[in-house]
Amino acid sequence: MAFLPSLNGASVAPPPSLLAETGVLESHGLELRFFPVYDFQRQSAAALFCTPMYAPVGVEAIYGHRAFKDFTPAEWAFIDCAILDHALAFAGRLAEAGIVVAVGASVSFATLEDPAGRFLFRSALRAAHAREQAMLVLKIEDIPEWSGGRRIAEIVSCVRPLVPRVFVHMPNSRVPICGHELMQASGVVLSMPPRLPLHGMQTEARWLAQTATLQSAMACMDHVDSTLELDAVREAGIRFAAGNALDRPALKGDAALHDVRKTLYGPAGPALM
Repeated sequence: MAFLPSLNGASVAPPPSLLAETGVLESHGLELRFFPVYDFQRQSAAALFCTPMYAPVGVEAIYGHRAFKDFTPAEWAFIDCAILDHALAFAGRLAEAGIVVAVGASVSFATLEDPAGRFLFRSALRAAHAREQAMLVLKIEDIPEWSGGRRIAEIVSCVRPLVPRVFVHMPNSRVPICGHELMQASGVVLSMPPRLPLHGMQTEARWLAQTATLQSAMACMDHVDSTLELDAVREAGIRFAAGNALDRPALKGDAALHDVRKTLYGPAGPALM
C-alpha cells in the first residue's frame, strides 16, 4: 500500500486499509471496480476509472459515493484515500506491464469541503506523489446540485496543484453555472438519467457538450446504457462515454492482464463503429 493516513494521531481503521489492498469489503457489500471510459475518436478505452459499488447478492448495484451507506460522512475521507491508493496500485501494475492508459480515482465533494477531510486527502495525494503520475485522473463526485461554478472551482483548486487532471461529475443538467464561471476542471462528466424519451437524452447530451465547451474542458457522459443513449451522445459530439452500451466490462484490480488488454483494445461492437 502506498499511503493510508491517520487523523489526529489515530490509526486507520481496518476497513479502509482492507479496501485499499483488496478492493473489497465483504462485510459492507462494498467493492471497487475499474469502469472503462470509451474514446470514440480512437475507438478504444481511454481510461479505467476506480468507482465504489455497493453490490450485495440479490440487490441492484449502487455506484459512486451513494455506495457509502454504511459509513458516516466523517469516515468518507478514509474511504476516499483507500480508493486513491487502490487506483494507484492498479496503475502501477499496468505500467509495469507496458499498458499505457489513464487510471482514475473518485473523491467525494463532501470530503474536500470538510477541513479535516481535505487535509487528509491532500496529504494522501502528496504522499503518493500524485502530481508526478502523468496518467492519473481525479474525479470529484457527489457535488450538491445547488453548487455554482464558483464554489465548484474553489473545491477544484484545493486539489488541482496536486494531481495532473481533475474532472467534475455534475449532479444533473440543472446546476446553476453561468457562462462566465470557470470551474478550472480538465473535464466535465454527467450521468445520463434513466428512462428518458429520445428528446430528453438529446437535451442532456447537448447540455454536457455545451457546458464542457464553455469550460474549455473535455466532456464525458456516464451511464450510457442503451443504443439510443449512445446515439444521442455521439450526435452531440461528445468524445468520451462510459456505460453498458459501450460493450466493455468493468474490471477488478487483480484482473488478468489479458482481460485488461481485451477491455482496452478489443474490437468495437457494431454500435460503436
